[in-house]
Amino acid sequence: MTPFESIQARLGEHCRNFVIIIQPDDAKHTFELVYSDPFATMGLLKEACKRHAGVMNLYQNPEDAFEREDLEEDDDEEEEVF
Repeated sequence: MTPFESIQARLGEHCRNFVIIIQPDDAKHTFELVYSDPFATMGLLKEACKRHAGVMNLYQNPEDAFEREDLEEDDDEEEEVF
């Protein structure tokens, strides 16, 4: 059993839906794709692309990644915390 087949078998035991995409070292311009359910695959890939785009945007625009909000302190009303 190849490592790829081993991973596929383990995921099949523990996960209802999965997508595996690998690029073999010996074939740099190809990839192998295995999935558990063709309908779930589209949803998983779309959501993964959204997450990936969000992560890549953080790298490209780090100054826009977070908004800074200055909080005003109200000295007149202090709350006691027990």
